[in-house]
Amino acid sequence: MCGRYIQLINSNKIKKKFDIKSLFNENFQSYNIAPSQNSLIITNNEKIDLESANWGFAFNDKKSNILKNVINSRIETLKEKYLFKDSYLKRKCLVPSNGYYEWFKNKDEKTPYFINIPNCETMYFAGIWKYNNFKENIKKNFTIITKKSNNKLNKIHNRMPIILSQNEGENYINDYNSSYLDKEFTSSIEENIDFYSISKYVNNPLNNSIDCIKPLN
Repeated sequence: MCGRYIQLINSNKIKKKFDIKSLFNENFQSYNIAPSQNSLIITNNEKIDLESANWGFAFNDKKSNILKNVINSRIETLKEKYLFKDSYLKRKCLVPSNGYYEWFKNKDEKTPYFINIPNCETMYFAGIWKYNNFKENIKKNFTIITKKSNNKLNKIHNRMPIILSQNEGENYINDYNSSYLDKEFTSSIEENIDFYSISKYVNNPLNNSIDCIKPLN
């Protein structure tokens, strides 16, 4: 899965890469983006834009009657689940990222790891978005699409975000037939992924500095 990530974005560089013409010029830096927080995403809603959105789809669990926040969507069931289906067909997005965190569980102990393409090179998570309130059409929300972990990362966790290069990202958000991704998709940049253990300093979402990604040893 993907439960935290970092985003060190120079908006002008992103806009040049994707030929974005919007007036959005806000740079964004966070070493500890957590669910329900804002993040930058790249959308293709008639034109390609860079904009701010909130991480997670809210829905009311009918069994428990509790409002829940879903931050990840599985590639295996995207086209089937009501919560994600329409967004996957009509509202794809990219989530620029410079790395993400995962926790390896061994009995009762959880060890955090930082996973990135050295040295925090920008990659793009495949995502989907929707309006928080369709009637008002103001704030966007997004989820990150996940798949079964590759052989390198399954030692830490059985799920991973679908990561994309810039070219793959462009193919994805321009894929109007929703056929570009499937559960077997492997990015050309996956072989460059590296990871190392970090301190539990990252466990607190309020801790937001470069110390979050410092190697443990």
